[in-house]
Amino acid sequence: MEYLQSYHCLLCYLLLALRDPALCAKEITVSPAKPVVKVGDAVTLICETTCSQGKPHWMKLDESDVTQNTTKNRSYLHIAAVHPNHEGKYTCTAEKCRKQKKETIQLRVYSFPVPVLSTVPENPVSGQPFKVKCTLTNVYHGDYDTVEMLLSHLERLETEHSKNCNDDRFCDHTWSSKNQMGTSKTDYQCETNLTIGPNSFTEKARLAIHFQGDAGDDYNDPRSIAMSPEQTETQTSEPVSTEGKGQAVEASSSTTTAMVALGSTVGFLSILCFLVHLIKRSKRKSPSSGPENHPDGC
Repeated sequence: MEYLQSYHCLLCYLLLALRDPALCAKEITVSPAKPVVKVGDAVTLICETTCSQGKPHWMKLDESDVTQNTTKNRSYLHIAAVHPNHEGKYTCTAEKCRKQKKETIQLRVYSFPVPVLSTVPENPVSGQPFKVKCTLTNVYHGDYDTVEMLLSHLERLETEHSKNCNDDRFCDHTWSSKNQMGTSKTDYQCETNLTIGPNSFTEKARLAIHFQGDAGDDYNDPRSIAMSPEQTETQTSEPVSTEGKGQAVEASSSTTTAMVALGSTVGFLSILCFLVHLIKRSKRKSPSSGPENHPDGC
């Protein structure tokens, strides 16, 4: 096919040199020429003709969700959400063209999600071995397309690759590193690449690992977690429970009242006793009577 196109171009140059460019005009063109569309995305294929009486249209399609809109010299083929069943060849025709009757293109479909990084075990322990995994789920591409992955931590890591596909050609890829070791916070990065013909797609993911048991890392020691001002305000503004304290205050108040009443009673009795003593003393004829001679004992 490439040789025929080269021959056609060469012939056009010769005819242009003979000042007959009309014979070299391409009567049907389709764009994009090599569509590559991600699963779920929309695409519109445009067919255009230069034939004066030719009206372009796309050949009969099996997919019911594909719509076609045709004007005088253009035909638009629209797919709202592409899926693998849409992959294949699409042909546009213009029957009244003198030479070129049709043009065919190949629609390529792919699925390439963002990778996910994880560790085994899930929470690595400082100074203990662990593995890093980079996972791609629901990847879809052609048989001759390639998927590559680069897992790095300061430098590229050696990995083991596993692949599992279902009947619809959607595949899960997992790359696992060899045993790693760490004692402080560190980063890992996974870069995946899908190549479809001349097209290349890249997705990246990054993982920050905090190790349990690292004495220098506050993240892993709840006893040394610094409290934020918001947390401090929250704790300060919490209502203080008064259950039990009111009873203690009430008991203390009652005790104080009882003590005051007792003191008042004792003071009253003392004054009364003193008055009785004065009255008795005034009635005694003996002028020299000491407290030891009082029979009342006050």
